[in-house]
Amino acid sequence: MQLLGFVVAVLAASSLAASNDIDDIQRKLDSDLQWGTYRPNLYFGTRPRLPSSLLSGLIWFGLDNQRNWQNTRHSCELGDNLLEYGYSRHNGRDFGEQLMVDQDQGVEIKSEFIKVPGERGGSWAVRFSGRTLEENVQGVSLAYYFGLEGNGTMALDVSKRMAKITGETPDLGPFRIRIVPAKHNQSPPLHPALQKTKGIPEAVKIAGIAMDVPKKNVWRARDLFQEKLIKHAQQQANAILKNTDGKGPLTGSVLFQLENEGEDNSNSNLFFAQMMVHGEFAFDVIYECEDTSAAIKSGDIGALASNRRKEFDIQFDAVFGLREKGFDEEEVEIAQKALSSLIGGIGYFYGSSLVSDEPKPEYGDIDETSEPRLSNPYSLFAGTPSRPFFPRGFLWDEGFQLLLLSRWDADLSMDVLRSWYHTMDKNGWMAREQILGEEARSKVPKEFQIQYPNFANPPTLLFAVQALVDRLEAVSTAGMVDQLAQVYSTQGRHNSATEQTLTREYMQDLLQYSSRQLEFFMRTQAGEPLPGSLEHGYRWRGRTMDHTLTSGIDDYPRARPPSTRELHVDLFSWVTYMLSVDTELAAFARNGLEPNQTREQQLELHLQLLDELHWNSERNMYCDVTVQPRDGYDELEDEGESEESVFVCHKGYVSLFPMLLGLVPPESPKLGHILDMIEDPDELWSEFGIRSLSTQDEFYGKGEDYWRGPIWININYLVLSSLHKHYMSDGPHQEQANRIYNRLRQNLVRNILDQFRQTRFFWEQYNPHDGHGQGTHPFTGWTSLVVLIMAEKY
Repeated sequence: MQLLGFVVAVLAASSLAASNDIDDIQRKLDSDLQWGTYRPNLYFGTRPRLPSSLLSGLIWFGLDNQRNWQNTRHSCELGDNLLEYGYSRHNGRDFGEQLMVDQDQGVEIKSEFIKVPGERGGSWAVRFSGRTLEENVQGVSLAYYFGLEGNGTMALDVSKRMAKITGETPDLGPFRIRIVPAKHNQSPPLHPALQKTKGIPEAVKIAGIAMDVPKKNVWRARDLFQEKLIKHAQQQANAILKNTDGKGPLTGSVLFQLENEGEDNSNSNLFFAQMMVHGEFAFDVIYECEDTSAAIKSGDIGALASNRRKEFDIQFDAVFGLREKGFDEEEVEIAQKALSSLIGGIGYFYGSSLVSDEPKPEYGDIDETSEPRLSNPYSLFAGTPSRPFFPRGFLWDEGFQLLLLSRWDADLSMDVLRSWYHTMDKNGWMAREQILGEEARSKVPKEFQIQYPNFANPPTLLFAVQALVDRLEAVSTAGMVDQLAQVYSTQGRHNSATEQTLTREYMQDLLQYSSRQLEFFMRTQAGEPLPGSLEHGYRWRGRTMDHTLTSGIDDYPRARPPSTRELHVDLFSWVTYMLSVDTELAAFARNGLEPNQTREQQLELHLQLLDELHWNSERNMYCDVTVQPRDGYDELEDEGESEESVFVCHKGYVSLFPMLLGLVPPESPKLGHILDMIEDPDELWSEFGIRSLSTQDEFYGKGEDYWRGPIWININYLVLSSLHKHYMSDGPHQEQANRIYNRLRQNLVRNILDQFRQTRFFWEQYNPHDGHGQGTHPFTGWTSLVVLIMAEKY
């Protein structure tokens, strides 16, 4: 702890002179991160980190089938059945590339996104290139749009060579946009029977369409485009049939080629540029701010992308060192895709959330809560677990995602962390699912939209906080100042703003948030004392017969029926872990001179109560607890309590939590029993990872079978991390801990990579019997932790 105090003292001293510049540093970071691919729910879309601002996105559909327009591609959807999509490289700052292969619509599209720094967020460009697939005869319709959700003006001008948009908003200032199709683009072939038909529009390189729509509907650009398409197609079909005596044919390239709008579109706020292509194609979208030093030429995009690609590869090797671990080129590329898809899933969200002012009633109680209300609008900068299925922020997922992101770009990860903590209310509550605005709510069934103030969620953001403290503690006294500057600078250069914000004052801000959240848990999730005891544990609110969604491990078996008297061992472990981090963070933030004795006493008591309340010495495992009537109790004749506590034991992830969070001492005999359970193939062990529930449990594979057997990478990561940090080099169980660690790491990496090779996707979970990926895909939230597992960075 003396070293820790010295580290903080040096940090405080070295940053004191620059403390007045921290706001400037944050402003520069905000400018660097202002524009990005922050609409992860779309196959490709951009927006600034500003509310009610300028949105953009890509739309496409194939022309072979006249009904393809009904399945126009825009937002990521499982039902679209793309063979592949997801970022192969994305640095989170100024470069991202991905490949989208759409067999059903007959097209392959690559996007290369680059940024150039400048005033008001700088300028950016994206190059789309691709080809129609061999079976595609008529080609594909491509469209790119810009829509203004807030105040400002835009105007569209279309020539034979490009579409130009000029505009201005209060936040972005003046800007100009060019959408430029490549010279080599070929229009779809015209059917021979129509070549001499009157009224067939001449093929054009690009067409511009303008609309004036309610600002709240700009996000519905795809729907509005489809309405325009079908109206135009009906008119065109009538004209063709009239001019061919009803013979046609009605081909997609003729029906769906839109015509340029009139010149007066200055009152419009949604513009589309459409290109009809066949064969190989390309087009550039270039957004330029008023800063001339940030100007971008079409000829520069390829070179910029090439340089950023090389820089990405160099940084990836420096940070993760996978080749040094023996991984080959293909395996490194898969790991790059895992990291990049995680980063490509980061989004900026703004809007109101549907919240209840009253706690959700307990299971079995009548729900008489008042109607939920829309909160005041607020923003969140966050990762998303799955672009098609979970394209919004999840509190439980984010902490795991930040473990990888912080290794790659500390400033970016700290910005995400700050954004989440800024959603915390005065009571320490954060909504576990951030469903902000109509676009986000359109993807969520109404019964799951309401956020309740008594619902907690695992406090995984503390993983990122603890990682910060751990890295600072690990800095040696040799070359102190230089090393401090590299604590969060992944490239080893003094280019990170984060280390300059790691003053004692900032750490105290983090402590304030973590302490407030801890108090919320201890106050709102407290359970009732067990019969004959004055001590209490903790109970997740929001129980139903088959689900405890608030725990994160939704359908994992619990007490049946649910009771307000039950206590949950995973929640007790989380609270104890929170006390541990809070104590450590308090020592750090207060320079090690003012220990929080109350917190230290609470931590010591919780470590003791964890065993007293939840360790079942007969089953040699940690269990939930509930209360039931004593058998044969007669209130007239018997003394004592009429109820008794009983263990609710289901071997699996819940019973591992004390070990997962490092709360079991290395020398404890309990650890041996836990490791035996993990390693037993009749219980949790499989050749593909640790099962979520024992094969011997009566609920294994039953019901929804979400957390009742399938392999989840976040929990497997925690197993590896805990073994690596706490149990492989200390205590009597070292040999077993090392054996489990090495075998489990090998199994996880092999199966995740094998499944990616076979399917081109990362998956939500993996089957415990044959290892195949299942659940939603692509799932590039915590499944991307495979990169840290490969690199052995925990």
